[in-house]
Amino acid sequence: SAVFKKMVVGVDFSEHSDRAVKAALQLARSVGGSVVLVGVIPSRTEIVPSGTSEDQVTGSIEHRLRDRAAELSKSSGVAVDYGVEVSEDPAEALTRFVATWGGDVLVVGTSARTGLNRVLVGSIAERVLRSSTVPVLVIGPSAAI
Repeated sequence: SAVFKKMVVGVDFSEHSDRAVKAALQLARSVGGSVVLVGVIPSRTEIVPSGTSEDQVTGSIEHRLRDRAAELSKSSGVAVDYGVEVSEDPAEALTRFVATWGGDVLVVGTSARTGLNRVLVGSIAERVLRSSTVPVLVIGPSAAI
């Protein structure tokens, strides 16, 4: 059996996370694996628009993830699930989710912004690399996928 059967993908609905999702789906299809999309929601109330509760924001993101998972599963033929973590620390939340869910690999996208600590990978991807207990697949902006 393949090493990477259960793939966890960090999703923030950016172009970079879309590329990570695409790579995970291709890998999952090739090994008969599955994918889970994970969104990390900050618990800070600054992200909450006036008159909106944190529960509404969480529900909205969860709804987007659920719809995206269903759409990707249908279009790719790969089993796609989703999960939501509430945390101020996306890297910690992703590595915690992988450990809890039993993922085989964590897939993250990066913008590879310039700057001393971001030459190779973005700051969240870099922190995930340092703390993850499973292999991490980082999809850069120029990766051919």
